Amino acid sequence: MDFALTETQRELAAAARKYLSRTYPVERVAAMSDGDGIDTAAWPELVRQGWLDDDLGMVELGLLAQESGYTLHPTPWWTTVALTAQKEPSTLVTGNFVARDGNGWRLSGNSVLVPDAGTAAHFVVDAGDQLFIVGASDATVREYTSLDRLRRMYEVRLDDAPARPLAPVGRDRAAALLACEAVGVAARAMDFAVDYAKTREQFGRPIGSFQAVAHQLAEGYVELELARSLALRAAWLVGDQGDSDERISALACAVISGRQAAVRCCELAMQTLGGMGVTWEHPLHLWFRRALWLESFALPDPYAAVAAAILIRETR
Repeated sequence: MDFALTETQRELAAAARKYLSRTYPVERVAAMSDGDGIDTAAWPELVRQGWLDDDLGMVELGLLAQESGYTLHPTPWWTTVALTAQKEPSTLVTGNFVARDGNGWRLSGNSVLVPDAGTAAHFVVDAGDQLFIVGASDATVREYTSLDRLRRMYEVRLDDAPARPLAPVGRDRAAALLACEAVGVAARAMDFAVDYAKTREQFGRPIGSFQAVAHQLAEGYVELELARSLALRAAWLVGDQGDSDERISALACAVISGRQAAVRCCELAMQTLGGMGVTWEHPLHLWFRRALWLESFALPDPYAAVAAAILIRETR
């Protein structure tokens, strides 16, 4: 079986990299982190480029998520595509909600740490056995102080809010695209480190020529490529809708590997850059913040259980 990307998939990834790099250079991303942190005006262009097309497969979405992580794409695209049903541009809200049947459905309750809720038009509410969609105008939203200023977190409170039932949301999609975005974060951190190691000189030579630096970067590259392979395999299994046990196991492995690669590659980049790597002037801290956000984002119960079993086995 050929596991290589198709020519169309490679062209999609290249076009996404070109668009995001041109539209969101590092300087603009850093400025947005200090400002509103999100570019809602980009939706028409994303639609034109096909990022929201219904016929995109999971591998294609995974490639777009990787490129989004590489540039820290400052729009709600990830939360729209990863956390909701494909045709509902909303943000998923989970928490202890109570639904009652009066004049239709109404929901009350609150949820914390909801990403990108400040720009959502609707919320998809997980009320246990049923999902509902609620208009943002019927909710009270409060912003938290967030580590990652490009993906801000909110509290969402509902008080007898009108709602309508919704088809089940794809939690598998959220886990797969989280792993793919983590790969993009790790890849950008490695590029920061490698570019610096090629140009920074000590004793008349680029520091990348010294084994102590080169071996660290090689280890980071191996970790990155493992995470990339696992993430794309998980995305393919989600799209294929094959065996559920294999899919859940693959998703757990992909998320663990992706999170570890994102944090580890950022740490390697900091070590390679030295003091420059921990200054506010260098943009690496933005990717490190996203890596920590990805590391802390909660997994749904099935993946968390498998992930815990894997980690326990690794420690024995």
